[in-house]
Amino acid sequence: MKNLISCQQLHEQINNPALVIFDAGMLRPGVLGTYSPQAMLPNAKRFDIKNELADRSNPLPSTVCSEQQFTHVMQNAGVNNDSFIVVYEDGGLFSAARAWWMFKAMGHHNVKVLSGGLKKWLESGYATQQGYSKSLGKGDFTASYNSEYFINSQQVVDAIDEPSTVLLDARAYKRFTGEESEPRKGMRSGHIPNSRSLPFMDLLNKGEAKPLAEIKAIFIDVVDDVQQLQFSCGSGITACVLALFATECGYSNLSVYDGSWSEWGASDSLPIATGEK
Repeated sequence: MKNLISCQQLHEQINNPALVIFDAGMLRPGVLGTYSPQAMLPNAKRFDIKNELADRSNPLPSTVCSEQQFTHVMQNAGVNNDSFIVVYEDGGLFSAARAWWMFKAMGHHNVKVLSGGLKKWLESGYATQQGYSKSLGKGDFTASYNSEYFINSQQVVDAIDEPSTVLLDARAYKRFTGEESEPRKGMRSGHIPNSRSLPFMDLLNKGEAKPLAEIKAIFIDVVDDVQQLQFSCGSGITACVLALFATECGYSNLSVYDGSWSEWGASDSLPIATGEK
């Protein structure tokens, strides 16, 4: 896959001077404590989606930061315009795709997700370290934000009855139907009208991507022929997993609803549906 890199491929490039590795892991919803992986990849730096790289003025969790904030953090991490970025997380695929999508939204397209993450890296027997690395110098990367990558609730509302646009919901199916309550308190249950369910876990096998042919078949079954895809989830994190695999399948005109159900489910002014459709 074009946007994924295997542990072996990364290991072969570990001394590449253009390589910058980021741990973009985070706790799953409802899990208390602090994200604390058992080890880090060599020279890995932290990509903190929830804090350092979030819009802290927004009450919603983990919304995308400004291009100025992204530029500042990335330059301090030693990222250059010609850097080769690899993002990973502790296990499986949950939040690393969010970091991948943010890099692309900010104009840096030479970025890949480590297949299998830290778990697979450890299983492969490759070297690790304790603690994150500091940059030896300031990078020259300057973000250029493309607002088409992240959309807001009004843009979702405007497209609800648009037949050429489909919104795919990455949450578990019973959360989509409203049979299962949301992990965040105060959230209504159900889904955005006319959206379709595509749980991100359906695209994975033991935390790693299913074969591309299987993923393509799943998308074809759910999407049909549309011109634009929107992605939603609980808080804009696993929606990016769908964006990752839609990109792999060759779809274009892709957008992630940044507020996702954290915003939609908390607002009585936004319509919801329950059941299968």
